[in-house]
Amino acid sequence: MEQQLIQHLKSEILKTSLNPKKVLKLPAKMEGLEPQDLEELLTELYQGVVEDRGNEFREINDTEMAKNIAAVAEWMTGSRLTTSLLLQGTPGSGKTSLMNALYSLYRYYYSNSTYRCTAKMINDNYQSKLDKERSFYDEFKKADYLLVDDLGTEPDKFKDYGVDYTPIPELLYERYERQRVTVISTNLPDSKLLARYGKRIMDRFEEMCQKILFLAPSYREQVGKPAE
Repeated sequence: MEQQLIQHLKSEILKTSLNPKKVLKLPAKMEGLEPQDLEELLTELYQGVVEDRGNEFREINDTEMAKNIAAVAEWMTGSRLTTSLLLQGTPGSGKTSLMNALYSLYRYYYSNSTYRCTAKMINDNYQSKLDKERSFYDEFKKADYLLVDDLGTEPDKFKDYGVDYTPIPELLYERYERQRVTVISTNLPDSKLLARYGKRIMDRFEEMCQKILFLAPSYREQVGKPAE
């Protein structure tokens, strides 16, 4: 077979592959932004989230949060191939606030293809889909940017007419295959994630996610609010 024909077939096959495009971790309009500039922007967005929740913002220089914001900025602007983030650690350590800061950035540039939800909301929307009610489950699966809070707080499966359904693994498989940007927060350590979701999901986490650990004491406990 002639080389030219082989190249033509390769090109046509790739056009119809499962991954028609790779979603950018950094919005195209922000290309060329240096990591330290993005770090400064994310810090300001994080401060806004903290204050919007009625809390007093404390300087984060030389703290774990500053280091984690820097890691997110590096992930967004660097050459690492991971398409997603796993924010993992103790309750009340700032995972959700940082996720909301990222959400505000992605929503500004991609308002029609960015969703933020909890893991429980994914299950609830799957149930609504089965009941033929209004559901965002398919939008969650296909969105360019999906931010999932509190992974592990949802029921691990549910039954409908005797059939077991596992919406979270189904959604994560789909987003893994299509290389969609997914930001996940969880209080569960690796051992509990493995016990709950199995090796196949954990293998995908290892490939698709850059893991950022949050080990600081609960901020909510420090300010007198109950931790989750």
